[in-house]
Amino acid sequence: MATTNTTKADNEPNDCLDIAVIGGGIGGAYTGWRLRDRGLSISVFEYSDRVGGRLFTAELPEAPGTYLEFGGMRFRTDHSILINTAIEIGLKIVPFQKSDGNQKLWYLRGTHLGKDDLRGSKTPFNLKANERKSPEALIRDIFTNNTNITSTKFPEEMYSLTTNDGVPVYKMSQLNFYSHYATMEAYGYLQACMAMGLVNQQQGALRGVKMANSPSSALHAIEGGMGRLPTTLMDIFRQRSKSHHLHLNHQLIRIEKSQTGGYNLRFRRTQTVDGVTTPLTTDDNEVTICARKVILAVPRNCLVHVDFPTFRNNPAIMNSINSVFDDPAGKIFLAYPYKWWKTGNPDTTNTDSDLPCRHTRDWFTGTNNVSIILASYHNGETTRYWRELSQFGTPIPGSLPGANAVTDVVKNRLETYLSLIYNVNQSDIPEAVGGGMMLWDRYPFEAGWHCFKPGFKEDEVAEIMMKPSPSDDVYVVSNSWAEGMLGVWSEGTLHAVDRVLSNYFSK
Repeated sequence: MATTNTTKADNEPNDCLDIAVIGGGIGGAYTGWRLRDRGLSISVFEYSDRVGGRLFTAELPEAPGTYLEFGGMRFRTDHSILINTAIEIGLKIVPFQKSDGNQKLWYLRGTHLGKDDLRGSKTPFNLKANERKSPEALIRDIFTNNTNITSTKFPEEMYSLTTNDGVPVYKMSQLNFYSHYATMEAYGYLQACMAMGLVNQQQGALRGVKMANSPSSALHAIEGGMGRLPTTLMDIFRQRSKSHHLHLNHQLIRIEKSQTGGYNLRFRRTQTVDGVTTPLTTDDNEVTICARKVILAVPRNCLVHVDFPTFRNNPAIMNSINSVFDDPAGKIFLAYPYKWWKTGNPDTTNTDSDLPCRHTRDWFTGTNNVSIILASYHNGETTRYWRELSQFGTPIPGSLPGANAVTDVVKNRLETYLSLIYNVNQSDIPEAVGGGMMLWDRYPFEAGWHCFKPGFKEDEVAEIMMKPSPSDDVYVVSNSWAEGMLGVWSEGTLHAVDRVLSNYFSK
């Protein structure tokens, strides 16, 4: 994997930077890469000690030749910006693991279900006759039968959609919509089957409309891990000019307008130990940098911690910033000497359940035949559940350190659930030889992704968030406010960067 070095922020020239990019994730790395040949002095400032943000690939020594994806792990065939960028910088695109419905297992309300069982007599949900359908078909029918949607005018008609009762759909929550137009058993069925929070009571009902009208797409990944994308972009950016710099362990805490033009950016120095980043406690732990323009390549949770009076004192801007809610998420991986989860389930590639581990997936096998299972991919309240458990016990042998450690308490609880899902006696599960986990529920992310609340027009918010203050050269590039379904994909961030640069940074 590519590596990146840093220089100290106080070694910058006395005059202002042309551009300060805040955030060393995919948004910051792609921004720097896009601006690499413009002859500008640009510095990227990152809170932690690594590049990548929520594209976080880690290696597990106990299973050589494999890697763990703690954040984004795949992308769609129609994510053209990401695909074209990866190809241009020399990364290899490979198919993501196949996982169609015929290879999937559901474990819901104590019942093992295949694809056809979901809608059949075996389903443990008390569904009406017209609700006994696949989750995708049920969502599509609920919205088609109870709104004025027309397939020929979607998505242009999203904000003019109304229910049959005349209520604008975009102003309704999913809970409100489903509880009115379906039984609560159907709502529970959809929540359980769509394990990664696609049916969530806090989300706007438009999310269901978009799911019902979103075409299927093949999934791909980056060979060697998604983390290679931002690190490679950052390396190319830095190597292109001596006026390009990366500063790790710098937390932006305040933006002030300079009397001589531009902005004074106040940073707090941080330190990272075993994946845990905290502020330095020394007396000289702050530094101020001048920049003519500022690009905030950060998620909502980081942005709200930046003291910029122009944003904070403007209710309209804050309303847009807070138009989305946080959805914490996390992943836990465990390594074993063989694939015990394939016992009796040789064709199963992944599972969804209503247990706290939510989604599991057969992962990779190392060159030493040690195999890895994605033992839990979860979001929402279940992330807090695993955070609480992670505070107890001691790291298992072969665990990654610090913030990515798996304790014996977490492992044992996971194996209790996995034994139920895969119908294997817990006593027959071999001893784990390694593991790693990441919970996206703390600063600077505090969420795996963001979703729009009811009552907001996503296209209008996305337009505002590119340049929230018309009189300021402060821009935001983030998928937190991405339109449509892009808010949970890296493509949403790349799309935001392209829009900002084409609208405000044209040559």
